[in-house]
Amino acid sequence: MENRYERQIDLPEIGHTGQVRLRESRILVLGCGALGSNVAELLVRAGVGRVTLVDNDLLELSNLQRQSVVTEEDVGRAKAEILAEHLRKVNSEIHIDYRVMRIGPANIEELVTKTDIVLDGLDNYPSRYVANDACIKHGVPWVFAAVAGTYGEVMPIIPGKGACLRCLIPNPPPDSAVLTAGTSGLLNAVPRAIAAIAAAEGIKILLGAVEVPTRLITLDLWQERFSTQIIPRDEACPCCGKGKFEFL
Repeated sequence: MENRYERQIDLPEIGHTGQVRLRESRILVLGCGALGSNVAELLVRAGVGRVTLVDNDLLELSNLQRQSVVTEEDVGRAKAEILAEHLRKVNSEIHIDYRVMRIGPANIEELVTKTDIVLDGLDNYPSRYVANDACIKHGVPWVFAAVAGTYGEVMPIIPGKGACLRCLIPNPPPDSAVLTAGTSGLLNAVPRAIAAIAAAEGIKILLGAVEVPTRLITLDLWQERFSTQIIPRDEACPCCGKGKFEFL
């Protein structure tokens, strides 16, 4: 272990005990596009023990501008399958599974209950609200992340200890109000930067080092702006406050 992870083990924040805990951890990455592929690669290189990748899409040529580890030869294949194949070459010591499927109320709880943490690589808010409900219901931490244009944001969510997605955004915003890569473009460095923050937050959660109260981290690479904002838990939140899981 020391040869592969020695620089990480040297960190007092991780050490040998933390590295062992990472090796024993299970992560679920929802979405294998720009965000999901980058965060999955970082956590695989960090030595998490078991990884499950979920995505329903096929790789398109335009994805190569921002997606991690894929090549031109992969175009037309399932993103989840490609990512699993490449990540096994990155780290053969860990177990990587994948599902070519779209998440929804019928399958999300099965996925969430078999993992220690969920990482957000999704590209739409309806799916994020499904994931939020499932994670809060079953007490599984997750890391919300989103990117568009030159901007991105990350928020670690710890059930019972801080705010959830509905404390931040009570209801799914209409499509017309949401910036996406499809509507606003996307600087290819942004998903990597946001994935790095999300992966760090994921490691902190797995090692029990995440900060409470909940903080929303925002980054604009073009404007060179980085900020954090405390998001208080809303006791009246339908999800984490009242236990109503409307999206399941």
